[in-house]
Amino acid sequence: MEYYLNSTSFRLVITLTLSIAMISACGTQQSSQTSAEINGRTTGTAPNIDASVLRTALFDYDHKSSPEELVKSRDHEAIVIGSVEGFERGRDIYAIEGDPYPEKRVVMHVRVDSSIKDKGIISDGRVYVDLDQGGLYHNGKPRKSLDDFRKAIPAGTKVLLFLFSDRRTAFRIEGAENGLPSGAVLAVPDPQGMVFDNGTKLLGGQEDLEGEWQAMRSVDEVALRVKKALGVE
Repeated sequence: MEYYLNSTSFRLVITLTLSIAMISACGTQQSSQTSAEINGRTTGTAPNIDASVLRTALFDYDHKSSPEELVKSRDHEAIVIGSVEGFERGRDIYAIEGDPYPEKRVVMHVRVDSSIKDKGIISDGRVYVDLDQGGLYHNGKPRKSLDDFRKAIPAGTKVLLFLFSDRRTAFRIEGAENGLPSGAVLAVPDPQGMVFDNGTKLLGGQEDLEGEWQAMRSVDEVALRVKKALGVE
């Protein structure tokens, strides 16, 4: 079902008013890293993931306790396994007329390593995922910077994504193409559809993992179950 993506009424967005301290062992930019340093599995060092940077909203949706339930109940437009490349500034969304401050968004760039399903979301081997940047200070400056996101979810982090194309509407949207290369599609994750893999365990992105999700140890394991449920070889 896609009803919660066709209307902003599917969720209650609650802006966090607390500053979040980001803890990360990743102190260098991707450009200065070797492939071994980026890939935690290669070095034997699990990437330090802090999903709290993504926990900026409460979602009103029907939680599914297993990957099979999730894919059978919602017709995702793309399901991919990939590696995070980074975060870029996204669009500004003014929900209503006269709104003094916009809802600020970021775009997560993910290189697709394997695709289970795609209905036009993947562009040049990548997907571009729309995320909330979180609360603002009184002067309109975001409480969390792009560097906060980059440190919290380091480049090279493995992720499984269940995606829809963006259908967001609002009174006004500025910078709709921000963070997107020409011709790319902006994607929106299922509330349960962002699962990170640090090499030793799984971590939910926007929502904690519950039910059967907690027993699985890698996104590859989840992918096998998803493929079987969808009848994909």
